[in-house]
Amino acid sequence: MKHVVITGGSRGIGFGLVNEFIKNGCSVTFCARSDRTLNEALDKLSESWNSKMFKGIVCDVTRMDELATLSDFATKIFGQVDIWINNAGVSNEEVPFHNLSPDQFLSVIETNLKGVMLGTHAALNIMKSSESGFIYNMGGLGSDGRMIKGLAPYGTTKRAVEYFTMALAKEIKGDPVKIGLLLPGMVITDMILDPVRQDPLGSKRFIRILNILAEEVDPVAEFLVNRILENNNNGARISFMSAGKMMRKFVSAPFVRRDIVAKYL
Repeated sequence: MKHVVITGGSRGIGFGLVNEFIKNGCSVTFCARSDRTLNEALDKLSESWNSKMFKGIVCDVTRMDELATLSDFATKIFGQVDIWINNAGVSNEEVPFHNLSPDQFLSVIETNLKGVMLGTHAALNIMKSSESGFIYNMGGLGSDGRMIKGLAPYGTTKRAVEYFTMALAKEIKGDPVKIGLLLPGMVITDMILDPVRQDPLGSKRFIRILNILAEEVDPVAEFLVNRILENNNNGARISFMSAGKMMRKFVSAPFVRRDIVAKYL
């Protein structure tokens, strides 16, 4: 039975991954930013699974001391960490860069890049001591260089996460510890939906794109977890939305009436 650690596991794709790993018989330790979101996730998981399969803790991934507490907490309960996923992330408000305060875009950098690097550092050190383990970092919009107006800070961090992950894969090539990148594509989570809820009329074009390309959390989490558990290759890029799949969705859009967004608004 594998032991998986997931940062940002109380909501969105992170919670989907927690649920799916438990479904596959893994022990899961996850963290959340606040007591409220942590307890909500624990209660929800307890409705479906034995609480002996999962544990949660509050952790700010931008703080190395709290990540050290997370790793200590995880290993004391479930032992050796086999898989560590740096999933915790935030986005910025979708507005021109000059309209963001420095605090807003620096918060994105702190969580999405600093948090990933600190999490990777923590995971590497505990895995090197056991001479085994796999780290995955969460990519996203910007990982492949695509740009969306208003999301420059978020896209910049995800581009940097892609570079950092692949550079580190080259650095540790041949080591027993491996690293890879997860690319979930466009997933229906609060991170995507909150701006739409705030301005549904102004988001009509974006809603059309979501209805063509986006997927709900569960099928994406199932796909990613299956590939993670199968994978043995350092430097792996596990992508839910391939270029071919994206093209097929756009081509079929005029003939398929799909409204995946409406029930979440």
